[in-house]
Amino acid sequence: MKYIIFFAVVPVLFLTCGTSPGGGGSGEYDGVMEIRYNEHHQVIDGFGGSNAWTRLPSDIETADEVVKLLYSKTEGAGFTILRNRIPFRERLSGDDDPGLNDGFVVRKSDNTYDYTVNADGTKTFNLNWNSWDLSGTRHLISRINSLGRNGPETLTIMSTPWTPPNNRVTQWKEDVAGLGGNLDYTIDWTRPDWWGRLKKDKYNDYADLLADYVKNFEARMGAPLAILSVQNEPNWKVKYESAYWSGVDIRDFLAVIGQRFPMKGVVLGENGLGIMAPEYENFNIRFDEMIQPSLNDASANSVFTHIGLHQYNASWDSSGMAGAKAFPQIIASGKRFWQTEVSNSGGPNMPKGTGIDNALFFAKMIHYDMTLAQTNAFLYWWLWTGSGDTDFAGSLIKVDGDTVIAALRLYAMGQYSRFIRPGWLRLEATTTPVPRVFSSAFRNPATGEIAVVLVNESTAPRTVYLNLEGARFVSLESWRTSATEKLTPLGPVNGRRQIPAEIIVNLPAKSISTFYGRVE
Repeated sequence: MKYIIFFAVVPVLFLTCGTSPGGGGSGEYDGVMEIRYNEHHQVIDGFGGSNAWTRLPSDIETADEVVKLLYSKTEGAGFTILRNRIPFRERLSGDDDPGLNDGFVVRKSDNTYDYTVNADGTKTFNLNWNSWDLSGTRHLISRINSLGRNGPETLTIMSTPWTPPNNRVTQWKEDVAGLGGNLDYTIDWTRPDWWGRLKKDKYNDYADLLADYVKNFEARMGAPLAILSVQNEPNWKVKYESAYWSGVDIRDFLAVIGQRFPMKGVVLGENGLGIMAPEYENFNIRFDEMIQPSLNDASANSVFTHIGLHQYNASWDSSGMAGAKAFPQIIASGKRFWQTEVSNSGGPNMPKGTGIDNALFFAKMIHYDMTLAQTNAFLYWWLWTGSGDTDFAGSLIKVDGDTVIAALRLYAMGQYSRFIRPGWLRLEATTTPVPRVFSSAFRNPATGEIAVVLVNESTAPRTVYLNLEGARFVSLESWRTSATEKLTPLGPVNGRRQIPAEIIVNLPAKSISTFYGRVE
């Protein structure tokens, strides 16, 4: 087997002892990073991506190499989150492309759904857990679990539907009418998964069906489900499986989930299943229309725990902040805030390709998502794609036969995800006055671990003095991604385990550096 990109050890040490600001001595630096160890912001839930419509290579060695690059915390990016698709697409005989049928919700001979009615009025649906998408997800979970201690401490799985079940016999969805503009749509019943709106009188049935999915997930898939999303991109009409939901629709359905899930034995909330809404298409969301209705309603507000946004505005954003923006309303709501999908979509302000400029863009995106938007998690779109993905834009890894090719943006993510683990806290940190250097710091509240990430987007090397307030470094090692390095370990500071009292870090041009160690 041939691997194009791999982790290599390069014996280059780039931390040197310097003097503190205003002091004498020989140290020189371009700016100062002030890290306040005892002032923290949000909890980090993790990093990851999606396997929707994809399967691992059939060759086990190749499959395990892909999984290792993504989820190993010693040899890969150290991801901890997997976002999978709930396969509700239905096409019947005579429909357009009837082969596009997931077959997850089992149908009777007349193409109505197979279910039983329980004594309390809820329904239990017959589900086919060997459907193509779910069997692929089950295989992926098993390979992640096989990493053992090198894998995630806990694999966090979130599931997303792109459409509710719908076919020309059951007709759970209706036309989208009266909204005006691009959102209006009359359903083509040969393509029943495209757009449309779930009928209000089907809310109970759909909630029961989702509850059956949640209840059986761990036993069928080999790991528990942590989060259920209500809908992928409810605002975005496309020519693939999709569905329209207004903010009021989401509010009303959340209230139904709050009623039906407990009846079906599903525990919600902090000690149970998380519920996410709305997974909007980008950060340009109308908060008052899409989220505020659910926050204002006690029944809905008590059910959903996560707010999800995608970041496809990033490539069109000219602000320099990669599409991120502050959402004080989300922070005030107390909900977890996840960025759950983004890719190399190729707009005018996103560098093309898989090299260092593109990697720096995504490193800067994570920086602004964590520091400005204060997100708790960051997810890429596809974790990998196959040889047919010619432009290699939608994924982090491309698998071409037995060749595994990783984009540098995977390693840019790994500069955060391998070190900043679930449950860590983002620290208050500022860096001045260094243009085009982006800094952030994080710590493990249960230990003395710390991680500092510095992104140097400029074409010139920079030096930054690290000033840690409220603690002192005990040990510190470094890793770097650049045009020629892929999350490369560089060893202890100055080649010594004993840390000097004052530290100046050298940041090569166009590089991402992570300093990980312990403090006391």
